[in-house]
Amino acid sequence: MSFTMEEGGFGVGDYVAFGVLCAASCAGGIWYSAIGSRSKALVDLKDYLLGGKAMSTFPVAMSLIASYVSGVTILGTPAEIYNYGTQYWLVIVGVTLSCVVVATVYLPVFCTLRLSSSYEYLELRFNRHVRAVASILFLLDEVLFLPMVVYVPALAFNQLTGFNVFAVAGAMVVICGLYTVLGGLRAVVWTDSVQTGVMFIGVVLVAVAGTLAVGGVSDVLSIARESGRLDLSNWDFSPYVRQTGWGAVVGGLLYWTCFNSVNQTMVQRYIALPNKRRAIIALSIFCVGAILAISLCVWCGLAAWGAWVRGGCEPAGVPLVDDRLLPAFVTYVAAQQHLPGLAGVFLAGVFGAGLSSLSAVLNACALVAVEDLLHGWLRLRLRPLAEGLLARCVTAALAVISVLMLVVIEKLGGVLGVATALSAIAASATCGIFTLGMACWWVGPRGALAGGAAGALLAGAVSLGTQAAAAAGLRAPPLPAPAHCALNTTLAAPGTELDPETIFPLFRISYHWIAPLGLLATLTVGAIVGYFFDERDSSKMDAELFTPVIWRLLPKEAHENAGLTRRALNTKNVESPTPSAPLILERIPDKVGKPNYIVLLFFLL
Repeated sequence: MSFTMEEGGFGVGDYVAFGVLCAASCAGGIWYSAIGSRSKALVDLKDYLLGGKAMSTFPVAMSLIASYVSGVTILGTPAEIYNYGTQYWLVIVGVTLSCVVVATVYLPVFCTLRLSSSYEYLELRFNRHVRAVASILFLLDEVLFLPMVVYVPALAFNQLTGFNVFAVAGAMVVICGLYTVLGGLRAVVWTDSVQTGVMFIGVVLVAVAGTLAVGGVSDVLSIARESGRLDLSNWDFSPYVRQTGWGAVVGGLLYWTCFNSVNQTMVQRYIALPNKRRAIIALSIFCVGAILAISLCVWCGLAAWGAWVRGGCEPAGVPLVDDRLLPAFVTYVAAQQHLPGLAGVFLAGVFGAGLSSLSAVLNACALVAVEDLLHGWLRLRLRPLAEGLLARCVTAALAVISVLMLVVIEKLGGVLGVATALSAIAASATCGIFTLGMACWWVGPRGALAGGAAGALLAGAVSLGTQAAAAAGLRAPPLPAPAHCALNTTLAAPGTELDPETIFPLFRISYHWIAPLGLLATLTVGAIVGYFFDERDSSKMDAELFTPVIWRLLPKEAHENAGLTRRALNTKNVESPTPSAPLILERIPDKVGKPNYIVLLFFLL
């Protein structure tokens, strides 16, 4: 039986499996929605947005995984491997290193201050205008990313069942928006936990059944090896090569550091835990889960490639293939192995991943709109009931926007590269602003704003330029097919539709390097502008506002003022007390030696 990339169809068993698993995954959200819709919960904004800062570790860890592993990962990664080989798999090294960086550099600051929003830190370190700029960048980032999260499950459902993409996306948004709007973070976290489990079940079943359909693990590996898709030796320094070792490791490290360190979607879950130790445990579980999810998706891509080669290299499956690869492969495997219901389980996993990512982003956006823009920037305090309703209105509005923007998303290229490129615009600039605040004591508001603007403009221009080039027909050439497939006279030779030399060089770089470019621009411009144009504000010189990594380099007054900001926050907000002692246990030296600028420069790079 040949794998043609044109498979599809949904049987009775698939509908039953899909319905049961989706109902089970949404049960927690519905339960907390019922609780959250009561008047007492409606006015308790902190409980709605932060779960009372007393969530359990494992559900929060599952929610962290859900925030990262969306349908973009499940559908985009196998197609990337099918087309370009396993070089992308090295991104797990970058993900691992990013978790280490987050735990040692950024997390101690957030856990010490115990803020309601990560962007509140920027007001403490700089001023409320910097906080507002970073908050707006975050909302812009999510407006660009949300349509991808909605589009991928809708695309898979469309291919398997024939239902209209926009109708499926609308139904998905209504379901997710309902329990997110009513239940808040508790509903999101507990629903994410179940949906993450359903997602893993679906991907594992596809990986196992797909391997058996090809003939076993050895057959999958041998077919991939013959066509060069197991080669991890491409360490080309050229940023124009789509997949290289440097791009996956270094680009993955910086991109996921930007995403995991200061992004409100992630930080909101860290501070929903009672202490730093539990936050690090949750981050560690996230790291393992993300590596497992990426590896499973990589294997599904190799299995699909093996099925296509073994089935006779049908012309419809010649690289470059799009994101419809995995749904077609699932249908092929279900027919080959006589597994009714497999497509339903897989689709439930894709929907679970999409719903969990969507709910995580919507809840984080509601928190940013109320805490950072309304309270922090505009200095407005409404009645608790009005603020609760406003948070829910923001959630609903973003859900609607995510559906409307599908018109644009469906015209772009592969979802993995598109999602990474678009989300890098704001993520890199925002992470750069936070890094300037936590590592560069000489930088003030002028440097932070100038750096953020430079990073966002550069990353935005490159990201949108690369997507415009892709829409015009620019494609990175895939790895070649085996020799016996090349003998197939019906097999068209793949190629780009556009001459790369006619494209501006920055618009041809790999999506892996967009976030590093934005981050580097933010740090460089911000550090220089801050050095020449910012004046040191002694009220901002508090050691707890800086990462422990550079404590020994800080001016003496920063150590003398250590803890002043935290104690002021305790006095201001007695309802949510911060720790009475710093969570950073390193002893602050009485005297600071000459700053080691070489060490500081290495840290910034």
